[in-house]
Amino acid sequence: MIVGDSSLADGIAKRSLTPPVDYTVVRGRRKTMAVLVRHQAVEVRAPLFVTQAQIHDFVTSHMPWILRKLAHKAEQDAQRPDLRDGGSLYYKARKLRVHFVSAAAERVEVMADEIRIHGRALSPERAGRVLQRWLLAQAREQLPSRTRALAEYLQLGGRLKEVVFRKTRSKWGHCTSGGRIQYNWLIMLAPDAVIDYMICHEVCHLRHMNHSPQYWALVESVCPDHRRYVRWLRTHEHRLWL
Repeated sequence: MIVGDSSLADGIAKRSLTPPVDYTVVRGRRKTMAVLVRHQAVEVRAPLFVTQAQIHDFVTSHMPWILRKLAHKAEQDAQRPDLRDGGSLYYKARKLRVHFVSAAAERVEVMADEIRIHGRALSPERAGRVLQRWLLAQAREQLPSRTRALAEYLQLGGRLKEVVFRKTRSKWGHCTSGGRIQYNWLIMLAPDAVIDYMICHEVCHLRHMNHSPQYWALVESVCPDHRRYVRWLRTHEHRLWL
């Protein structure tokens, strides 16, 4: 996001730029202008008092940055899971070919170079549902026990009340002050070391409900390479979103 010199509600407008890029304007009670690029959409957040010409000039002045961000988002979109027969999926840091297998029973097999999705009359949408049910089952089978084991090791077992799962848009995990840890089950597509880090990250919140130096010291005592796994997620998480 780029913020200009000039906080979200009312009018929406569109204007074409040269080179041609459409953007949406959202005006609100804010003091500055900002440009956000999400996927292939450009949004300008602007104060109520600025003119359309000022918005146009602001966006034009930041066009090189916008074009770089759009190109980067397009590259990421091309790397997202392609669940067509013959497409590809990033699983445990390996790019696997997707192969549909016609079968009465729905299941998933992970081979050396491909992931086989079994089911009847498979389409990308139906294969996606089969895969997501399988990932959720894997998460339910593995993550609660691993979470409880680490909580007991850190003498935090009494603070852990439950482990639940939810597919969210932006978070891989969450811990509440009441001892409820929630995981996004898509994390099961990530390497096991990254999953271990995510468990560590949430369990350590049972002691420190913040990201203070004390919290990160506890994380590092359990997972010394945590910075490596944070970088991996930042670099590759777009590949895991189904």
